[in-house]
Amino acid sequence: MGKVSTLTQLVPFSLVLAIPCLAQVGGSPYLVRMERQTREENVCMLVQKDGHYHLERTVAGHPRVFEGTLEPPNLAELEPHLNAQEIIDLKPTQIEGASPGEDVDQVMITIPRPTGWQKLIFPSSKSRKPFKTDMDPILKWLDRNKQQQNPIADAASNRCVPPQPTQAAGGQAKTSPSAPYVMRIVMDRYELKGGGTAISSVSAAKGTTGQTVGGMTNTDFMDANSFKITRTCAVVYDGGRYRFEKSIQESGVTTKFEIYRDTLDKTQLAGLRELLYNPKLAALPSNPTPAFLGRESEITSLAIPRDKGVQAVSVATLAPRNASADLREAAYQALGVNAGLTNPIRKWVKQNVEDRKGEQLKDVPLDACIPSTQPE
Repeated sequence: MGKVSTLTQLVPFSLVLAIPCLAQVGGSPYLVRMERQTREENVCMLVQKDGHYHLERTVAGHPRVFEGTLEPPNLAELEPHLNAQEIIDLKPTQIEGASPGEDVDQVMITIPRPTGWQKLIFPSSKSRKPFKTDMDPILKWLDRNKQQQNPIADAASNRCVPPQPTQAAGGQAKTSPSAPYVMRIVMDRYELKGGGTAISSVSAAKGTTGQTVGGMTNTDFMDANSFKITRTCAVVYDGGRYRFEKSIQESGVTTKFEIYRDTLDKTQLAGLRELLYNPKLAALPSNPTPAFLGRESEITSLAIPRDKGVQAVSVATLAPRNASADLREAAYQALGVNAGLTNPIRKWVKQNVEDRKGEQLKDVPLDACIPSTQPE
């Protein structure tokens, strides 16, 4: 599989969904856009009805781009799975929202339908379980077909986003590249419930007991359910439109959440861009988001589209402990070494988005501020 194609270069991650204008759906040349992001790899694939594809695989912030044409059997295998009645009937509101502390395994699928574009966002493996029978064949197909051997040298990442239509002179449509978003930020705050500082037992069913080292409970045995987890996230689009979410999770259950959207003015957007274009921030290598650290902490994950792909920077800050009490303490503290570069952005979000309160959305599920190609 994988004949080299003359597929036209598409418009220049983390997480982006292809959602072209609804008016294009009837004549859309696309069959599907799909993306899967784990801690190890981000894969996206844009497949056209004639078998042409654009594929990107990003590891440690470094994307490789592939283009080609699928063999007819590969294409014929995918279409029935996308058109299964259970997938066609699936509504976004039926999919469980994201929960702080879960492992990263996000799947996004966009399919053109006669009535418009169907967008399905599965923020975790847990959210896919009720639809396992229908989703597993699609993910297995992606896993097999991502193994392409025809990379495009020096190709820029475009996150498998189709060209966006604009109006040319005379009212005719033409394609024009555009950056769908300028920033996505997710901030998770872990607080021990009840204000405690240690946990003596977190999983009696598993037979584990917290071990005290230097007066502190060994973090390996702390359970995420013993924490109150407050998540705030925001995605800001190129024109200033944004989506903001705040949720609280306790004992593994989301107990409260709010979702807002609004539009920033030019001054606010310019202030954000100035922070994002800080040369010291732009020079940082991408790094994976830390997993649950087992103690009170704040974890910030930032995604910024750059010329050569999406920069993904994560920072974790924890209250310091005596290094002699835990030999890993130096490693934990090193996770926050770049906090001075991300904290101004956190402050900007607080002042310009969270405290400002835009239009509150009702009957809309959490989606961890996963960007789309067009603002909401």
